Parts: sequence; structure tokens; C-alpha cells
Amino acid sequence: MPTVLVLEGDAVSRQILGHVLRKNGGYTVLEASTTREAMTYSRRYQIDLAVIDGSTRDVYAGGRATATQLRRISPGLRWLFVSRYPLDVLVEKGVLQYDDPFLARPFTPRGLLAQVERVLAVSASNPSVMAGGA
Repeated sequence: MPTVLVLEGDAVSRQILGHVLRKNGGYTVLEASTTREAMTYSRRYQIDLAVIDGSTRDVYAGGRATATQLRRISPGLRWLFVSRYPLDVLVEKGVLQYDDPFLARPFTPRGLLAQVERVLAVSASNPSVMAGGA
């Protein structure tokens, strides 16, 4: 089963995301509250997907840059950004690009799991394509 890293500054949101991914999706989940903690996990574990809150203060200056740093440590890593802000706003601020996998809040557990599965399936069906940073 893939390992998913959840990078979310809000403890309650991080725990809910982790719970849904673990219990409903069966994923191995690592939870980080800061980019530094996420980097530590990526050095210790092979991470398949990072679910990153694009509006986390620690990540807000460069959500995609954070994901790219994680990929340098965990080659093959894919990412999914979640945010309460619209994608247009995050792109305008330089945090994301339009082709980044993105899920707007609020979303349902089913919606989260479906998007996680889509992002993981892209690279599984075509190894030359890296979802989240192709």
C-alpha cells in the first residue's frame, strides 16, 4: 500500500486527513505540521504521495517548491494540494501551477480518496508521467 505524507499546519485538519486516508483508504500515513518535519519524514521513508495544504503558512510562499524539495529526497513522489483558497488565487500568488493536482475545500472523504487514487494512478499507468510536477 502506498505511503502518503500529509503536510498540514492545522492539527485537527491534519488528523482528519490522516484518519480518512488510513481508515477509509488503507494507506500508510505520515503526518507533518511543518515543511521541516515533512523533509525529515522524506529522508526516513519512501513516500509515494504528499497531500499538502497549499494555504499552510509554512508552505504558502511556495507550495510547489516544497513539493519539489520533497521529490528531490523521495524520487517518484507525487503530490496533491488541498486548500480553502481557489486554485486561481494560489496560482496568482505563485504557490501552484494550473496543472498541479488540486482539491478545493471543503471536500468529502470520498472526494479526497478519489483524487488521491487519481494522482497515484497517473504514474502507475504511465511511469514516464509524474503526476504533480510532470
